[in-house]
Amino acid sequence: MLSRSPARHEDTLLGPESGHVPAAKVVRGTTAHVPPSPHRNHLGTVSLAAAVAGAAACRVALATDPFTGTPWLQVAAAGFEAALVGGLADWFAVTALFRHPLGLPIPHTAIISERRDKIIEGIVSMVEHEWLSPDVIGARLAGIAPSAHVVEWLQDPEHVTRLGAPLRDVLRGLARMLTEREVVEFVDRAIQHQLRSLPIDASAGRWLANAARSVSAEATFESLVASLANLAEQPRTAQQLHWWLDRSARKLREDGRRLVPLLLRRRIVQRKLVEAACGYASSELRSAARDPQHPLRTLVFGAVERFAARLATGDAQALAHTERLRQTVLESLEASPLVRDVLTRLRAQLEHDLDEAGGYLSDLVDRRLRAAIVELLGDAERGAAFDRWVRTMANDLLRRHHHQIGVTVREHLTKLETGDLVAQIESRVGADLQFIRLNGAVVGGLIGVLLALAHRVLG
Repeated sequence: MLSRSPARHEDTLLGPESGHVPAAKVVRGTTAHVPPSPHRNHLGTVSLAAAVAGAAACRVALATDPFTGTPWLQVAAAGFEAALVGGLADWFAVTALFRHPLGLPIPHTAIISERRDKIIEGIVSMVEHEWLSPDVIGARLAGIAPSAHVVEWLQDPEHVTRLGAPLRDVLRGLARMLTEREVVEFVDRAIQHQLRSLPIDASAGRWLANAARSVSAEATFESLVASLANLAEQPRTAQQLHWWLDRSARKLREDGRRLVPLLLRRRIVQRKLVEAACGYASSELRSAARDPQHPLRTLVFGAVERFAARLATGDAQALAHTERLRQTVLESLEASPLVRDVLTRLRAQLEHDLDEAGGYLSDLVDRRLRAAIVELLGDAERGAAFDRWVRTMANDLLRRHHHQIGVTVREHLTKLETGDLVAQIESRVGADLQFIRLNGAVVGGLIGVLLALAHRVLG
């Protein structure tokens, strides 16, 4: 506690005759030397030297002409001699607090060193039972509104980010679970279960009809035909068509045809056919994506609506076709690799957003967390309830563990070497002790002057 108490002066003001070295100051667990003040370190010594010099000068002057028997000089000599006595007495008293004066083992000196354990226990008792007693701390807590401090603390974005870090860690841990085998198998089973339990009846027809008339269906169609148009323009598509023309020519020739295979096997004919087919397909598909009245768009949506109408009326053939389609999808669907790939990408995206300082999820966590706390504590009734809860918990913990204050102070002081403890005390009170020596010399001198004057007045 002494090492952390505020000091009015960091310098030690004992004179060099006390054998004192610069005091040590503990800063963040390390020991650093505190340089003595050049103005106050020798204040007591200067006052004592002034008293010695004044007394000697007065006595020398009294022994020589023309000052022999001078009354005022005799009074001054008495004052300086009394100042010398007072200064010496206070020097002895001050030095005796910290060490043996002149190194002599005089009884009741070096008080702090000799009574170290008693002093430590006194400090512990004073801090634990008086300065930081449960009543003192409880009274302090009663005047604090924790909810207001929390809301004010959340005004700093860095504090919100630090508060949201544990929540982001939890979400990050949950994201890592997405690629666990059990999760992948669960999602796979859920998808297949939903496909099997999907009703194939009149309600499915109504659902399909509504879906075909929705805006999302239009967007899906436009995206699909745009993708097919891009596919028609790919070089690989042209290569596949060249292969298909060669295969068709061989098949026709095997069947006894001559003219058509001969034409199909010519490269220039194939190139013209492929360019025409790909160009026409791409142009028509892009036109269908743009034009709401395009025949291809009308044909596709008309076919879907007619099929949906058949399902809605309970057409047995349409229901059977739909059931066979579902069974085909279930039998051919290898959902596990697809699910694992989707969940892996989802996990990577979640972790990226949570790790990135400006990520969407990271900002969402901070924003929602702060808003929830501010909204909770901003309400007067809830804020008061929170304050009561904090005070109750703090008082309960304080009553249970209050002795730890004394334990902490005792452990800290006990770990200090005696020299360090003495140096720390000196560094805090040394300046005042120097003024005690100065005051001793001054007061002693004044008393000496008063006694000399009284002696002369009374004859």
